[in-house]
Amino acid sequence: MLSMGDYNAIYEAGQSLVELFRREITPLPINNPEGIGLCIPHEPGDFQLTVWIYNIEEHNDTGINSGFITDPFNPQQERYASLQLRCHALISAHSKAPIQTRLTDEYRIIGRALQIIWDNPIIPGEKLTGSLANGGTPLQLQYLKLNNDDISKIWNSANKTVKPSFALHIASLMIDSNRIRPVGTRVSSASINLRQK
Repeated sequence: MLSMGDYNAIYEAGQSLVELFRREITPLPINNPEGIGLCIPHEPGDFQLTVWIYNIEEHNDTGINSGFITDPFNPQQERYASLQLRCHALISAHSKAPIQTRLTDEYRIIGRALQIIWDNPIIPGEKLTGSLANGGTPLQLQYLKLNNDDISKIWNSANKTVKPSFALHIASLMIDSNRIRPVGTRVSSASINLRQK
């Protein structure tokens, strides 16, 4: 079973990633955990490291078909199969330092963020937030290669300076369906009478 959540699952996946960075990247090179958050990279505010989920796609990596299945929490009902997703997230570094050291700071921040993902390819169930924590199954993190066109679309569309960034797949994410129905009565035995004419 994958990590299942309610309609907050996308936010909770992003926030779980933020919490991973907050645990691992402070006090160096970011001294304050509040300097890391969910935010579009074009408007970072006071954030020094931003997590932006910019694409969400349906992604069935389990082979489980859609349709009604027995609800694991209530065997008396069936629930429509969960929506399986894979999200693309952009991780970007931002520094408020003087221009002479700004890029140095950003390279250090993004380098440490990459190291954290390399060392933590999953976020275990007990480290997830909100409804995802109830599923207990980890989220999978994988580096996503961006080409120059992808980078240009992200940054140039907002007429902003390109910041040191990298992208991730966040996989094994599911949103539960609210479509439920009672389990029908099943035939356990049958009686057949045959008469000869």
